[in-house]
Amino acid sequence: MIKATLLALLLTLLQTLSVNSTRLSRDVLPSKQLLHLKFDLEQWRYEGRTEILFDVKKRRNTIWLYASTKHYKIVGINLIDQTGKTRKIARAISDRKKKILLLRPQSHVEPGQYKIIARFHGKIREALQGMIKTGYVDSRGHKHKQVTTHFEPDKAREAFPCFDEPSFRVRIKLIVEHPATHNTNSAAPVKSRKRICEKRVRTEFEETESMSVYLLAINVHDMGKVSVKSGRGIPVTVLTPDYAKKEALRTANLAARSLDFYEKYLGVNYPFKKLDIIGIFDFNAGGMENIGMIHLMYDCAYSGSFALSPRNELYCRSVIVHEVSHMWFGNMVSLKWWEDLWLKEGFARFITSYAQDHGVITDRRHGDHELQLIMRGYYAGINDDKFRFTKPVRQKLKDSYGAAAMFNNLSYAKGSWILRAVLKLIGEANFQKGLQKYFKTYRLKSADFNDFTGCFDKITSTVSVRDFMENWLNEPGFPMVKIAKDKHKEISLTQSRYTPKGNYKTNQVWLIPVNFKSNTEPSTKYKLWGAKRGRHIFSKPFKWYVHDTHSAEFAIYLYDENNMKALSKELQRNPKVLSDVQRTVYTLNLIENYDNGRVSTSTFLDTSRYVYRETQGDIIERWTLALLHFKNKLFLPENRHNFERYFKHVLIAHIEYSMKKEIQETKDWNVKKYYKWMFYFGVRWRVPAARARAKRVIRHFLSGKHVNIVYLSFVLRVYRRIRRSWRRIFHLLKWYPRSIHEYQIILSYVCHTEDPKQQLYILNFSITSQIMPRAIKRKTVCYVASRNPELTWRFFKRNYGYYFSMYGESQFSFDALLACVTENLETRRDYEDVKRFFRNHSTGTGSAGLKRGLESIRKNMAATKRESSSQRKTDYDEIFKKFVKTLNSGELSG
Repeated sequence: MIKATLLALLLTLLQTLSVNSTRLSRDVLPSKQLLHLKFDLEQWRYEGRTEILFDVKKRRNTIWLYASTKHYKIVGINLIDQTGKTRKIARAISDRKKKILLLRPQSHVEPGQYKIIARFHGKIREALQGMIKTGYVDSRGHKHKQVTTHFEPDKAREAFPCFDEPSFRVRIKLIVEHPATHNTNSAAPVKSRKRICEKRVRTEFEETESMSVYLLAINVHDMGKVSVKSGRGIPVTVLTPDYAKKEALRTANLAARSLDFYEKYLGVNYPFKKLDIIGIFDFNAGGMENIGMIHLMYDCAYSGSFALSPRNELYCRSVIVHEVSHMWFGNMVSLKWWEDLWLKEGFARFITSYAQDHGVITDRRHGDHELQLIMRGYYAGINDDKFRFTKPVRQKLKDSYGAAAMFNNLSYAKGSWILRAVLKLIGEANFQKGLQKYFKTYRLKSADFNDFTGCFDKITSTVSVRDFMENWLNEPGFPMVKIAKDKHKEISLTQSRYTPKGNYKTNQVWLIPVNFKSNTEPSTKYKLWGAKRGRHIFSKPFKWYVHDTHSAEFAIYLYDENNMKALSKELQRNPKVLSDVQRTVYTLNLIENYDNGRVSTSTFLDTSRYVYRETQGDIIERWTLALLHFKNKLFLPENRHNFERYFKHVLIAHIEYSMKKEIQETKDWNVKKYYKWMFYFGVRWRVPAARARAKRVIRHFLSGKHVNIVYLSFVLRVYRRIRRSWRRIFHLLKWYPRSIHEYQIILSYVCHTEDPKQQLYILNFSITSQIMPRAIKRKTVCYVASRNPELTWRFFKRNYGYYFSMYGESQFSFDALLACVTENLETRRDYEDVKRFFRNHSTGTGSAGLKRGLESIRKNMAATKRESSSQRKTDYDEIFKKFVKTLNSGELSG
């Protein structure tokens, strides 16, 4: 008897260990789930009951599923067999780290249909994932309570027991009990709403289509709503606060147009019964594509209500189109596993740009959408993929714990550019046919890389889509292509892996789509080049040449100096000799190469001479930011003359022209019609019209009058007089914000203080405030770190538990947080301190950010000689100790 018991325990232990190191077994397949939740908004708690129907394919000793007993308590669980009898559970083992619950019945589980019934209760958390406590502020300044959810990628298990993997598709029946003052929305339409007592209501939803559990959304709110219908009659509803109904209607119309476009282009109808949209105040991303219930960043859902720049407005509109595209990419066809995350996120980024260029966003005043894709995609992806430690887009994951780290610029930016390359290589008609075949074949199913590429390889025989995408997705990094003129008609090409220092040698060879144009010859068809060395022959002699960047290669191009000088002269005569996209990518390449010493200062400044004739605001802004970034190089005695002559004055002239034109057309300043750098650099470089406007803003603010918060933000960086009113500006942070964007603007300039005591006060306020949005608390640390990295690092270490609990497992935040906290440190002591600290502390989803930070510290140490840490002018350790003592004594309570 004892031997049998020990043997059974050993078998259970071995199965538990195997579960912890792998995904859930495919011998147990869920089909339906009933979820009944009761919310208490006074105590911020909930309780629930769930029934999961599943099929067992093979005889088993155990059943396991996902359940995070760390976040809620299971008070009862039963296993019901196919005859309706309750099977007694001999042992239930919960792994709190992997969030897996293993059930071992007293007898074997034979093949057939079974049901798990579980009862549980837990807290609604102040976090960015799981079951989330949040709210919003109405037009009268009153804060309203709200409950929302964010389950991507593996957080549904933190709210209720479930089979929480993307390939498990189930039909969900949801019942919610909530206060009578509130409503609730989810994936399916409401079936019935019944009052169960004076203060409580039970809302029952229809059963959903087959879906991944992480795509379920639950919202309890008291917002109003506006509704429209798509061309096929799909209801599109936007939940809105009282002051934003007009802007919510615009969001609804844009979502409806997006549905119409995707249905027509992809050849498969929207598979769900309705589409709701809501703005979430405490939100960690731009949007979340829950089935039938899109979550958006608060300002993006109601963007017209707030003072957003044209770029931010365009970003918000593109987020809406992006999230609607996910109803096909990721929802209709889900992932088999997270290693193919690029298949939904890269595709959504790419198809969003494609939809915008085909008129989904009808207001064209906000600029060329392809340029926005380059600025957000190409530049961000290049920056994240250029280090030696970067990983491939596709990575092997043993479990879902590392899935959140996959949500990075490689999956979004690099993935979208690879797909754009496929479109250029096989042609738009074949690309559309491949997509339509893909969605018709895998509708309401799961798919992976092989399934996707198989649909395309059956359509085109000219290019192997599988080979091309494997080459880019399965290898880290990207190539640098060096190009030089060999003869009067020939250029030579050499590719190698790009790193900032250029000292990392590998045998990697990329399949690069190449296509060149010259002053005598237009661009030709794209050809795949897959060798270390190559050449291109033009049909005619040429003075200059450039790679046609309308293809989608993910690379840095380094031209010979003579070619760059010839092209610079041509651009000064006529910038339109290159398209907007070509000039943008050429500028980004030039800046990146100059930053790493591959281009001379004279060539860099000589190219900038054409900027006074530039008409694209994005390109001018990129040149302007380059000025600040390279100021140490450009202000050297040997460069200063050229800088003053070519760069600064042409930009001042352009700013003056733009400002005068704007004033003539509108008779007032309107930040929605031009980029903020016009005002900021106009003030900085003493443009009279900008200085006059800035002085009026200062007078009004210091006299207590209301000023536009965006105007104020433009002035704060430049005028020291207004910075002295730090307490007045800081007081604005203690009011409930209506707009995250406006709150962030004030915060960013409050953090510009140089006083260490004020910096510590800001950091402490960010973790104790119940007003500050949780997404902004992370940015507060980054703002202060840019001014005082040493002090911020010490504060961050002291409060690491708080930051890890808030952001450590979220998709985007912790990676950026670890990078910004560490990247500005400069000494060997700091470098060793960071490494020593993280030997004993988990990095969660921030391992890549930490590596970037350590790389940046090494670069800072090598760039300049710093005074030793023992001889610092400011003893930040002593300041920190005094601050903590003051804080504990209550002196700063006011």
